[in-house]
Amino acid sequence: MHKLTFINGRSILHRLYPIIKFIWLLLGSILVFFLNDSLLLLFTAGVCLLILHLIHSGIWRIRGFRFAFLTGCVLLILYLLFDKTGRILLDPGINLLILTSGGLDMGIRFSSRFFSIVFLSYLLILTTRPNDLAYALMKMGIPYRYGFMLVTALRLAPILEEEGRTIYKAQLVRGIRYDKGSLRRIFLITRQFMTPLLISAIRRADKLVFSMEGRGFGKSQRRTFRSQAAPTLLDLIISVILVVSFSALLILNYEGNL
Repeated sequence: MHKLTFINGRSILHRLYPIIKFIWLLLGSILVFFLNDSLLLLFTAGVCLLILHLIHSGIWRIRGFRFAFLTGCVLLILYLLFDKTGRILLDPGINLLILTSGGLDMGIRFSSRFFSIVFLSYLLILTTRPNDLAYALMKMGIPYRYGFMLVTALRLAPILEEEGRTIYKAQLVRGIRYDKGSLRRIFLITRQFMTPLLISAIRRADKLVFSMEGRGFGKSQRRTFRSQAAPTLLDLIISVILVVSFSALLILNYEGNL
């Protein structure tokens, strides 16, 4: 199982300016809430999934992706089972298993919205270096302290994940059972797991503070940047293509609702 983090590559998305990708992520997430046509939403989610597969063929092995996909499928199934509006498409003789056009339409609509937002987020994370995104935000005027906070959080997250796995395995060796016990015992085990993880995080933060103070962090009001990335012609071309694509989706959605 691979971590959800930046993956090196030379795809078009990898070469886009981080702020451009971030803006289009927000616009794409907003767009799916304006679309009401279930087929258009399903098409949008399918295109995002195809791009994800082209960028990283092992996308199904990325941590959390299968769970997110399963959640979207469960959302579709719930609408199929409990929304009985519209005409009947399938009647197996059991009331709960009756499938209607309204349930199918609503299920595809909401699950596709969920899939689209998740897939767009994965596209941004897998193709954008956290440092590049933070530096781009700082160049736009965000105080570099907040940019450093973003970079530090993204870097420490995988480290804490590894420490959590180490603590979990160490407790299993010591005989702690996570699969058995009452509700009260579950809370006790959770506290026993979170306490050493929290202590480890505090220790790392304490060491980081001393390191930053020793390097004079915050002394200067201005910050220099090692990399001087800027929007290119490729960003303009992709932005134009996305504007046309988003406009076409909105037009098709509006005409379909007439």
